[in-house]
Amino acid sequence: MKILFFLLYCLAITGDASPIPSLIADASSASSPMSDSKKKVCLWTYWSVYITNMIPDPIVVHPQSADDDLGNRRLTFGNHTDWNFCLHVFLKTRFYAHFYWKSKTAFFDVYTYHLGESYCKDGKEFFKQQRCYWIITQDGFYLTKNPNKFLIGATKLHNWS
Repeated sequence: MKILFFLLYCLAITGDASPIPSLIADASSASSPMSDSKKKVCLWTYWSVYITNMIPDPIVVHPQSADDDLGNRRLTFGNHTDWNFCLHVFLKTRFYAHFYWKSKTAFFDVYTYHLGESYCKDGKEFFKQQRCYWIITQDGFYLTKNPNKFLIGATKLHNWS
Protein backbone atom coordinates (compact mmCIF):
# COMPACT_ATOMS: atom_id res chain seq x y z
CA MET A 1 0.00 0.00 0.00
CA LYS A 2 2.88 2.37 0.79
CA ILE A 3 4.32 1.73 -2.66
CA LEU A 4 1.02 2.67 -4.31
CA PHE A 5 0.88 5.96 -2.40
CA PHE A 6 4.52 6.64 -3.27
CA LEU A 7 3.86 6.02 -6.97
CA LEU A 8 0.81 8.31 -6.94
CA TYR A 9 2.83 10.98 -5.12
CA CYS A 10 5.65 10.73 -7.70
CA LEU A 11 3.15 10.98 -10.54
CA ALA A 12 1.60 14.07 -8.96
CA ILE A 13 5.00 15.73 -8.54
CA THR A 14 6.23 15.00 -12.07
CA GLY A 15 2.88 15.66 -13.75
CA ASP A 16 3.08 19.46 -13.52
CA ALA A 17 3.19 21.05 -16.97
CA SER A 18 6.09 19.06 -18.37
CA PRO A 19 6.03 19.21 -22.15
CA ILE A 20 6.56 16.12 -24.22
CA PRO A 21 10.25 16.20 -25.25
CA SER A 22 9.57 15.90 -28.97
CA LEU A 23 8.36 19.50 -29.32
CA ILE A 24 9.34 21.24 -32.52
CA ALA A 25 11.00 24.62 -32.71
CA ASP A 26 9.85 25.52 -36.22
CA ALA A 27 6.19 24.68 -36.71
CA SER A 28 6.36 24.69 -40.51
CA SER A 29 6.62 20.90 -40.42
CA ALA A 30 4.07 20.46 -37.64
CA SER A 31 1.57 17.66 -37.77
CA SER A 32 -2.15 18.10 -38.09
CA PRO A 33 -4.00 19.49 -35.04
CA MET A 34 -6.01 16.29 -35.02
CA SER A 35 -2.99 14.01 -34.60
CA ASP A 36 -2.16 12.76 -31.14
CA SER A 37 1.36 13.04 -29.83
CA LYS A 38 2.76 10.44 -27.49
CA LYS A 39 0.42 10.57 -24.49
CA LYS A 40 1.68 11.06 -20.98
CA VAL A 41 0.27 9.33 -17.95
CA CYS A 42 -1.43 12.00 -15.87
CA LEU A 43 -3.00 11.95 -12.45
CA TRP A 44 -5.66 14.42 -13.67
CA THR A 45 -6.47 15.79 -17.10
CA TYR A 46 -4.05 15.63 -20.03
CA TRP A 47 -4.10 18.87 -22.05
CA SER A 48 -2.90 19.89 -25.52
CA VAL A 49 -2.71 23.53 -26.61
CA TYR A 50 -2.61 24.42 -30.31
CA ILE A 51 -1.80 27.85 -31.74
CA THR A 52 -2.59 28.34 -35.44
CA ASN A 53 -1.53 31.34 -37.54
CA MET A 54 -4.25 32.53 -39.95
CA ILE A 55 -2.37 35.73 -40.87
CA PRO A 56 -0.74 35.81 -44.36
CA ASP A 57 2.54 36.93 -42.76
CA PRO A 58 4.68 34.80 -40.45
CA ILE A 59 4.37 35.39 -36.72
CA VAL A 60 6.57 34.39 -33.78
CA VAL A 61 5.07 32.77 -30.70
CA HIS A 62 6.98 32.21 -27.46
CA PRO A 63 4.99 30.00 -25.06
CA GLN A 64 6.20 29.27 -21.54
CA SER A 65 5.22 28.46 -17.99
CA ALA A 66 6.94 28.99 -14.67
CA ASP A 67 8.70 25.65 -15.20
CA ASP A 68 9.03 25.29 -18.97
CA ASP A 69 10.26 27.78 -21.59
CA LEU A 70 9.20 26.34 -24.94
CA GLY A 71 11.19 28.87 -26.99
CA ASN A 72 10.37 30.95 -30.05
CA ARG A 73 8.28 29.26 -32.73
CA ARG A 74 7.92 30.81 -36.17
CA LEU A 75 4.50 30.13 -37.69
CA THR A 76 3.74 30.74 -41.34
CA PHE A 77 0.19 31.07 -42.66
CA GLY A 78 -1.96 28.03 -41.83
CA ASN A 79 0.67 26.33 -39.67
CA HIS A 80 0.46 25.61 -35.97
CA THR A 81 2.51 24.77 -32.93
CA ASP A 82 1.38 22.65 -30.03
CA TRP A 83 2.49 21.18 -26.72
CA ASN A 84 1.08 18.79 -24.14
CA PHE A 85 1.05 18.71 -20.37
CA CYS A 86 -0.63 17.22 -17.34
CA LEU A 87 -2.90 19.39 -15.23
CA HIS A 88 -1.31 20.15 -11.86
CA VAL A 89 -2.88 18.39 -8.87
CA PHE A 90 -3.96 21.73 -7.38
CA LEU A 91 -5.24 23.05 -10.75
CA LYS A 92 -2.59 25.78 -10.90
CA THR A 93 -1.05 25.02 -14.31
CA ARG A 94 -0.48 28.22 -16.29
CA PHE A 95 1.05 28.78 -19.72
CA TYR A 96 1.42 32.25 -21.21
CA ALA A 97 2.83 33.45 -24.53
CA HIS A 98 4.37 36.42 -26.28
CA PHE A 99 3.21 37.01 -29.86
CA TYR A 100 5.06 39.08 -32.46
CA TRP A 101 3.71 40.14 -35.87
CA LYS A 102 5.48 42.93 -37.75
CA SER A 103 5.40 45.88 -35.29
CA LYS A 104 2.52 44.45 -33.24
CA THR A 105 2.81 42.40 -30.07
CA ALA A 106 0.62 40.66 -27.54
CA PHE A 107 1.18 38.86 -24.24
CA PHE A 108 -1.41 36.84 -22.31
CA ASP A 109 -2.25 33.50 -20.71
CA VAL A 110 -2.84 30.78 -23.29
CA TYR A 111 -3.77 28.16 -20.70
CA THR A 112 -5.11 28.39 -17.17
CA TYR A 113 -7.59 26.12 -15.47
CA HIS A 114 -10.24 28.82 -15.93
CA LEU A 115 -9.57 29.15 -19.69
CA GLY A 116 -9.64 25.38 -20.12
CA GLU A 117 -12.90 24.96 -18.24
CA SER A 118 -14.61 27.98 -19.84
CA TYR A 119 -13.59 27.69 -23.49
CA CYS A 120 -11.95 24.34 -24.20
CA LYS A 121 -13.29 21.50 -22.08
CA ASP A 122 -15.09 18.89 -24.11
CA GLY A 123 -17.35 16.92 -21.80
CA LYS A 124 -17.31 16.46 -18.06
CA GLU A 125 -14.82 13.58 -17.85
CA PHE A 126 -11.95 14.73 -15.65
CA PHE A 127 -9.41 12.21 -16.94
CA LYS A 128 -10.19 12.66 -20.65
CA GLN A 129 -7.65 14.34 -22.93
CA GLN A 130 -8.68 17.95 -23.56
CA ARG A 131 -7.57 20.45 -26.23
CA CYS A 132 -7.47 24.25 -26.54
CA TYR A 133 -7.17 25.79 -30.01
CA TRP A 134 -5.95 29.38 -30.40
CA ILE A 135 -6.58 30.91 -33.82
CA ILE A 136 -4.50 33.99 -34.58
CA THR A 137 -5.95 36.51 -37.06
CA GLN A 138 -5.18 40.07 -38.09
CA ASP A 139 -7.94 41.38 -35.82
CA GLY A 140 -7.09 39.31 -32.74
CA PHE A 141 -6.85 36.04 -30.86
CA TYR A 142 -9.67 33.48 -30.74
CA LEU A 143 -10.02 30.45 -28.46
CA THR A 144 -12.14 27.38 -29.12
CA LYS A 145 -12.43 23.68 -28.35
CA ASN A 146 -13.05 22.87 -32.02
CA PRO A 147 -10.15 22.38 -34.45
CA ASN A 148 -11.33 24.69 -37.22
CA LYS A 149 -9.75 27.66 -38.96
CA PHE A 150 -13.04 29.42 -39.69
CA LEU A 151 -13.71 30.68 -36.14
CA ILE A 152 -16.90 28.61 -35.80
CA GLY A 153 -17.70 28.56 -32.09
CA ALA A 154 -14.55 30.56 -31.27
CA THR A 155 -14.47 33.42 -28.77
CA LYS A 156 -12.31 36.48 -29.35
CA LEU A 157 -10.33 37.09 -26.16
CA HIS A 158 -7.47 39.45 -27.10
CA ASN A 159 -6.38 42.10 -29.61
CA TRP A 160 -2.99 42.99 -31.03
CA SER A 161 -1.32 46.02 -29.46
